[in-house]
Amino acid sequence: MHVRIATAVVAMSLLCAPAALGDTTTPALSVNGSGSVMVMPDVASLTANVTRTALTSSAALGAANRRVDAIVGAVRAVGVPAAGIQTDLVDVSRRTIGIGPHKHRHFVRRFIATESLSITTTAAMAGQVIDAAVHAGADSINGPSFSFSDPSAGMVAATNAALADARRRADAATATLGYKVTGVQSVNLDPSSGSVFPPAAASTPAPVVRKAPAPTPTTVHPGAQEVDATVTVIFTIAPG
Repeated sequence: MHVRIATAVVAMSLLCAPAALGDTTTPALSVNGSGSVMVMPDVASLTANVTRTALTSSAALGAANRRVDAIVGAVRAVGVPAAGIQTDLVDVSRRTIGIGPHKHRHFVRRFIATESLSITTTAAMAGQVIDAAVHAGADSINGPSFSFSDPSAGMVAATNAALADARRRADAATATLGYKVTGVQSVNLDPSSGSVFPPAAASTPAPVVRKAPAPTPTTVHPGAQEVDATVTVIFTIAPG
């Protein structure tokens, strides 16, 4: 895994021992260290949407239900487990539509049923799942968005990079001051919560709309996401 050290300003404070005779306070240096790693996500989430219109609410909802059932069967067939499929929305609304020229327009009542499915799969299968949903009749697809099955993915490597960063800064500072690092007094591994940042291009996924089967399979590129960590280390120091 390629580790990329993030540039950060290091806050340091040198706590020197008082000059009073017999005071055994140990000088210490507090250093903030930062580290980053790029991690490939392994989970993909997307939403499949269906909209149907009919003269009655039951007819509209029935048509939407049949299409959603077909989508569920299609994505299950390519390997998505039942636990990875969740109903996001079921909505039926009435709309009055004007038909005909302006002076001879008459109004009819139509019912619109909308249903959405949230589908969670592996990043490697995302393209296959999109194709299956579209071929089964999804009116639109939103996503995919990517995440990690392991919530701490990359955090250990990022933390190690942050610790190494803190030590390098401590060595450089003590050398300048005529001191040397002699040990570690304390370590705070989470002075501010670690963060995961998706690539800029993938931060706002655009809806993908399909009206007919794609001529070629959909290829999805998960890319890599940045995981950052910050640590605070208090080193004990002594004159060099």
